[in-house]
Amino acid sequence: AGRTLLGLLVCLLGGATLVGQSVQVDPARLAGDRDGVVTAIFFALYFLTVERARARGLGAARVTFVASCITALVLLGAVAVLETRPVLPHSWAAAAGLLALALVSHAGGQGLLAVALGRLPAGFSSLVIFLEAVAAAILAWILLGEALGPLQVLGGGLILAGIAVARPRRSTPSA
Repeated sequence: AGRTLLGLLVCLLGGATLVGQSVQVDPARLAGDRDGVVTAIFFALYFLTVERARARGLGAARVTFVASCITALVLLGAVAVLETRPVLPHSWAAAAGLLALALVSHAGGQGLLAVALGRLPAGFSSLVIFLEAVAAAILAWILLGEALGPLQVLGGGLILAGIAVARPRRSTPSA
């Protein structure tokens, strides 16, 4: 637990350093900031729920399927109540795009996360999610030509260091 906490602190410092130059307090963005915090809370609860389900012996595919079905029903219900415009795709191409997002991004990503949470602690797995910010910065540099300054590189390095610090150690068998 001590290494995980230290790794978390290093990852948080790295994340703050990575995005530090773009942080600004803007009253117009407070709703989005609030939504981000609420999302983080739900994501943490999801991690803990999946970890518990996997610890009870449920397979990754089953956990992903059940979680996806429950989430889809809740979100479809919310959309049916709150949205007045049509939300279903109007063409086969749009439907194919949604299906690809569902299978690749959602089921693939959440399925792999369920596999990981069956083998690694939720605390460590949540730190690995910091790699998304590092990957996004690198892809923005490669694909969009966005500059990576020394602080962004330092932030990415701190995230990698935090993950390395928190990495679960293999127990050595006693002789």
